[in-house]
Amino acid sequence: MFTRPAQLTGLNAESRSTGILGTMATRCPRPAPARGWRAAVAGVLLAVGPAACGDDGTADPGVPTATTGADEASPASDCERGALDERPYILCTSGADEGQALVMALHARPSSADELQQGTELHVIAAEGGLAVVYPQGVDAGWGDDPFATPSRPAGDEDVVYLDRLVAALRQDPRIGSEPIGIVGYSNGAGMALRYAAERPDMVRAVVAVAGQLARDPAVRPSGRVPLLAVHGTADPVTPFDNGLPEAPDRGPRDPTPTLSTPGTVAAFVSMASGAVTHSGPEEIDPDPDDETRLSTERWVDQEGTVAVLRAVVDGGHTWPSARGEFSGGGFGPISQDIDASADAIAFVIDPDTVG
Repeated sequence: MFTRPAQLTGLNAESRSTGILGTMATRCPRPAPARGWRAAVAGVLLAVGPAACGDDGTADPGVPTATTGADEASPASDCERGALDERPYILCTSGADEGQALVMALHARPSSADELQQGTELHVIAAEGGLAVVYPQGVDAGWGDDPFATPSRPAGDEDVVYLDRLVAALRQDPRIGSEPIGIVGYSNGAGMALRYAAERPDMVRAVVAVAGQLARDPAVRPSGRVPLLAVHGTADPVTPFDNGLPEAPDRGPRDPTPTLSTPGTVAAFVSMASGAVTHSGPEEIDPDPDDETRLSTERWVDQEGTVAVLRAVVDGGHTWPSARGEFSGGGFGPISQDIDASADAIAFVIDPDTVG
């Protein structure tokens, strides 16, 4: 059984490190795709590795960058709209190739599939690895990330069942493969991603939670080993990093879900590790001194590889780091440029050992 180390509750400002993807704060033109989870690693790492870009989005001529040749165009992601059980979704594939691995991306509350697509561009990065991304729409602009019953979710598990059905339906499309999915979420969508990974470990190869935490309800706990990447601001005013959200005896249908702290969320997933666990970090870097944040990284490794990575955005708020667009609400703290959350998310679901 995993015992949470003291480092989970503190950040060491004296240590320094350079992560594989953490130094990327802007976006450069990207190389052509590889195919499948394993083959995709090289393509995505070349695309978002330690290159620097100019203000116009082109590579800084003073910094070497990885390329695949001047004649190769960036891969395109084909997006289309669909619906299941009268709930819409956006499916973006890397062309018409068969057997593409699937990444599911869940929006915040109140928000939408369109907003997450536009604000993160996960599908653009995924296309470089030949992966597909689906952006489903939650009921009442959100997700049931714990079993709390509401008029919209009287059984409390409707969204888990819906995501099961959505994955099964998409796998009827020859473009979508049958291997376990990656699941990524933001805020309330991150809570739903964590719940789904906790309840369906055989369905999920990796989970990424940005500004979201595991529900406090003890019924929502990991039931199998699923690698976790947690990206969370230490000054998040919506889902506080150190404390999470407390229980609410008079909780209503539209009230936020009580959650564990971010360290507690990580500990819950590490508790399902295979064998002994090695912990490293925290290691802190500051690639963009002008963004009011720093990046602190910790990693937990078991006999199978990385079981969890915590990317704590020091002094960061309730945001998607290096967002491509605005999210509903806004005003939740500085948007860190020290980490590209979209790039890290896709790289992590491809291979957790490459991030951090």
